[in-house]
Order: sequence, then structure tokens, then C-alpha cells
Amino acid sequence: MNIHDYCFSSYKELTRMTMFQKARRAQAQSVRKRLVAHISAGGTTDLASSVMRLPAHCYTDPARWAAERQTLFDGVPLIACLAQDIPHPGDRIVFEVADHAVLVLRDEKGQVRAFRNRCAHRAARLVGSGGDPDLRRGQRIVCPFHGWSYDLSGRLVNIPGRAGFDPETLENCRLLPVVAAEQDGVVFVRMRGNEPLDLPMHLGSFAPVLATLELTAMVPVQASRLDARTNWKIAIDTYAESYHFGVLHARSIGNAYISNVAAFDDHGAHWVLTFAERALADLVGTSEQEWPEARHVGTYFIFPNTVLVAGDIGPSERFVRMFRIFPGDTPGEMVCLFSVYISGLSVENYKAKFGTIDDSKSDVTLEDYEVAEGIWSNLATKDEGPDLIVGRNEPAVQAFHRAVMDVVGLPI
Repeated sequence: MNIHDYCFSSYKELTRMTMFQKARRAQAQSVRKRLVAHISAGGTTDLASSVMRLPAHCYTDPARWAAERQTLFDGVPLIACLAQDIPHPGDRIVFEVADHAVLVLRDEKGQVRAFRNRCAHRAARLVGSGGDPDLRRGQRIVCPFHGWSYDLSGRLVNIPGRAGFDPETLENCRLLPVVAAEQDGVVFVRMRGNEPLDLPMHLGSFAPVLATLELTAMVPVQASRLDARTNWKIAIDTYAESYHFGVLHARSIGNAYISNVAAFDDHGAHWVLTFAERALADLVGTSEQEWPEARHVGTYFIFPNTVLVAGDIGPSERFVRMFRIFPGDTPGEMVCLFSVYISGLSVENYKAKFGTIDDSKSDVTLEDYEVAEGIWSNLATKDEGPDLIVGRNEPAVQAFHRAVMDVVGLPI
């Protein structure tokens, strides 16, 4: 690349970054105006067109749960990681959930690839979910059992004791590919099928919203896991409304947010939810020209199972907290993978400011999941009882369940 091309490329990137910053600012200003209007009206909120009723079997039915696992978690694109989890050629991560173990890596050309995390010889795991960090980088993937090794395209390149195997057998030995693609800093995989991922179709009108988050620049700083005895959809329900903030979270985020006041933006199966910070009440009755610059913050849901809480830390510092919820081994078990990412400040500075944030152990998480487990316990009794009621003031919860039913093909 010559100096002219380099400068032009840098200019385009600067323009692009500025465009996305402007988009986030405009979105923040627009949503803030809606929230202030809700507060001014006495605490209204965005509403669905009607109340939704969900029979208990929508959560407890084993056949429905099995259909969800097969249709959603085998056949729909899932977020395996963000781009900066595997920033360099040879970097790799293990994505292990819902009975699948997938090795996600970046090849020599910088392209994302994914393979089943199993050796073609005797099905040993190639990379463990923990262990030696050196096994998570390099130009070769070496099986820890017998030393068979593969290049970053999945091709078998070295076999100790080659004389013990006939050439025809070895010719067909390679890693089993999993369909993967990358868009706007997000790495998606689909567990079944060979067709390329059509991410524009999957994301729909949410695609330009995802782009404004500039996830390509987000660096990982923390990750953890939580296993809970509840249904995976009950867990997602807790992220999709602020109606419970003033009661369940009265001593945590209830101090910072007004309960049951939110702006909801529908993008089909995906959505954005913005909660009303208590400080917005100070803007009621004042001119918009007097308002300070809006701070970007929002809850973004990417169907079928990912919640991104994204926002500004400072003028050029941003964060994303990612929650990926998966069904467990039974309808009453689930797993949540937590990750924190930052942009605009170093990992050292972030930790100096905020310490080590572990969302799996935060007060808000523990409060939510204690209630979620109690809900499951009640629903799992033999007496199904009356339907669950999802109010008009819980439009994101309704949108999530409608999307699940539409894609799985099982109505109430």
C-alpha cells in the first residue's frame, strides 16, 4: 500500500467512525426526548397493542423445548464471539454450548473459520475450554492425544507414525467445518447445514443499528459463566423490561432508573430497549436547547439469545456487556455466558477505574436469577395453573416470544 492509499484508507475510516458516532448521538437524543415525554406524562412507557397470555407449557413442555433447541440453536445464526476475541491469524476460541463444541479461529488471510472441536483420528478435543493459552494461537492446531496437526483451513498436515495409516484414509481426514461469518465486529456460526450465512437477511432492519455500535473495536476484558435451574426463555424475559426495577432491584439499579418507563424499538425478531435514567426527570419542563449532550446507552437484543448492554463511559470511551443465554440439558436448566468489552481506553485503565466486573455475581444478576428459578419452580408443578400475563408495558418480552413461536412454528 502506498502513502496515498494509506492516507485515503485512514480518511475513510475516520469518516466512518465519525458517521457512527453521529448516529449513536442522534439515536441517544431521539430516545431521550421520548423518555422525557414519558416522565413528563406522569411515568408512561412504550406499549404493545394488547396483553399477551402465555400458558405454562410454553416454558415447560419438553417437546417444545426440544424443538427450540433444534430450530433455534442448530439452525439460526448464533454469536460465537466478537472480532477482538480472535484479532490475529491463528487466534482461536472454543464455543461450547447446547451440546456443541466449536473451534472458531482466524486463518492466515484474516478470515473467520469454524470447525467441530474434534480430531479426525479418535475424536479427541483439540482445544479445551480452559488451560494453556498457547493452545489458543499459532499456525497449527495440534491434537493433545496423538499429535495429529491441522492448518488453519482444517487440512491435516502432520501425522506421527504415518506408516500406520493407509494414504486413502488420511486423504479424507480433515476438520469438520461449521458455517461461520463475520459482520460489523460480530462472529456468527450456525451449528447445522452447509449453506453460507445470510446475515443481512437474518439481521434485517437491525443490521445498520448493529453497525453503529462499532463492535469491531471492542476489546475483551472479562468473561464468566452462570448455570441456573430455570428455562432459558424465563432468563431472557428478565432482561426485556424495567417494570421490575422498582421492586426487585430497589437497592441496586432501581436507584438509577425509573421503573416501568422505557423506549422500545422493534426490528422484527431483534429489538432495542432503552430504560429511563432518574436524572432525566431534571429535564422535564426545560427547553431542549438547554439539555446537555445525550449519553448513548441501550439494551440490544439479537435473536435468538443475545443481549448487548452498550453505552458510553466517557467522551471517547465505550463499553459493551454481552449476555448469551442457552438452554441446558433439560427444559428447567440454562447457561448464561457473560462477557465485557471496552473501546477507547486500555484494559489496565479500565480495571483501575472499575475493578474486575463479574456480571455472573452482580447483585442485579443474582436478584434476577433467584426470581427466574422461582418462576420455573412454580411452572414445573403438575398443576399448570393460569396463564402467565405479559402486559402491554412489556413489549420486548412479547416481541421475543412472538419471534420464538414464529421461527419454531409452534404457536401458543
